[in-house]
Amino acid sequence: MQAVVVRDPVLIVGAGPAGLVTALEFTRRDIDVRIIDRSSAPAGGSRAKGIQPRTLEILESLGVVDAVLEAGGPFPRWRSYRAGQVAWEKSIYELLGIEQPAPIPAVPYPETWMIPQWRTQEILTEALAQRGVRVEYGSALTGLDDDGAGVTATVQQAGQPVQIRASYVVAADGAASVTRTLLGVAFDGITRDDERYLTADVRTSDLDRMYWHNWASTDNPAARVSICPLPGTDVFQFVAPLLPGDEIPELTLATIQRLFDERCEPASVTFDEVLWITAHRANERLADRFRQGRVFLVGDAAHTVPAAGGQGMNTAIGDSHNLVWKLAAVLRGAPDHLLDSYELERRLIAARLMNGLGVADENGETPDIFQLRDHYRASPLSVDVRDIRDGVRAGDRAPDGSLTTVEGSSLRLYDITRDTDLTVLAFGGTDARYRDSIAAGMRVMAIRIIDVDGEFPSSATALRASYGLQDGARALFVIRPDGHIGLAADDTLTERLEEYLRQLFHRDELALAPIAPAGI
Repeated sequence: MQAVVVRDPVLIVGAGPAGLVTALEFTRRDIDVRIIDRSSAPAGGSRAKGIQPRTLEILESLGVVDAVLEAGGPFPRWRSYRAGQVAWEKSIYELLGIEQPAPIPAVPYPETWMIPQWRTQEILTEALAQRGVRVEYGSALTGLDDDGAGVTATVQQAGQPVQIRASYVVAADGAASVTRTLLGVAFDGITRDDERYLTADVRTSDLDRMYWHNWASTDNPAARVSICPLPGTDVFQFVAPLLPGDEIPELTLATIQRLFDERCEPASVTFDEVLWITAHRANERLADRFRQGRVFLVGDAAHTVPAAGGQGMNTAIGDSHNLVWKLAAVLRGAPDHLLDSYELERRLIAARLMNGLGVADENGETPDIFQLRDHYRASPLSVDVRDIRDGVRAGDRAPDGSLTTVEGSSLRLYDITRDTDLTVLAFGGTDARYRDSIAAGMRVMAIRIIDVDGEFPSSATALRASYGLQDGARALFVIRPDGHIGLAADDTLTERLEEYLRQLFHRDELALAPIAPAGI
């Protein structure tokens, strides 16, 4: 991508997964960043340990997915014990009531991948350092002044106040976000005092690392213990809910051993070491807004979703992936109103998760645990001007696909979309006027036109099927930098493309108004 000169860097507050992904996304777009964290060192502990398929696709676009796959592994089989005996065993997919997914060209990473959060953060931090950016630990945000032209952040570093001038601020500083507090943004919801957990990373040589082990007291099923092997380590994650009325115990190895002995008799397991331990309560909260002026909230600073299904970290990374390309475009000259779509798109995703994975919203939609079906169909950036209402729609994740060139070389569609900003996917031939249509947008974003039938004739039929097209049908899809479809059209393609790009890039647009669908 072309180099971009930005007077002030983007300041990222918080160096968890969301903050690190935000920083990496900016650096791959040649945007200067600074990333600070109030902690003195990287956070430890397994914490979130499941990376969903959609997140793996995002990590691939950042160039770190191979390291994540190498450091992790598939979810182990779930083994449940009763009275000291194995009661049953099931895979995670049997527990979900679905078939184990297999990779297909449209979905390169079909399975949830397990890796402890500390290792994910380590991989992201190393990748960021290779791009010349290091996390400024021991830097606590204490003040913000947004004057409309930029943001002045006051940061306490080494006991001294330091002012950082930034073009924008992205707050990824967690559920107790100082940034959100300084902005005065409400964080409504509930803290579940009835759902408190003790979580620890422990070592023991008494358990088979092929299984995720689960016990419950015969007298009180709520008195549970779950012990999961963490791939790529010799460590297990220990999780035990605290019972109503229980005081928070001392966070020690002795407490881990006591809880196990009390709840899992007659099983006998000796824990040798505790590497990290925490007590926490379940929080379900949603910020009133995700943007205030030049400051944006991502991840737990914007929402804390129910723990079931491992959606928190994955949703946070999705926030960053959605936001950064828009900020980068605005820094290159796109209109500011493009940034309003961040809250419109991502807050709906988080709000839907607040109901739980199995609960439908008012539109009858339930969240997708793998996040492959998360969409922005209601967004003003999603323009579908076809009469077709089945299959892939504007706002959906763009399916991947296997491609073979006329010369016989092979690649994936994501190989192309990863290295550009907007991808125009044209079926049924291209019009020379497309080149003129994209000229204005090229000043802001790199745009690549793919003539599927002309460039990849042997792959066209399969890719058409993935996109819900009949053989011979003409259609055009614009794939956004975050891998979602912005425009889907099958008539007057040049005019549709011109209008969509004008909507994205022209400052004379007063609002992001959807283009009226054909025939309606």
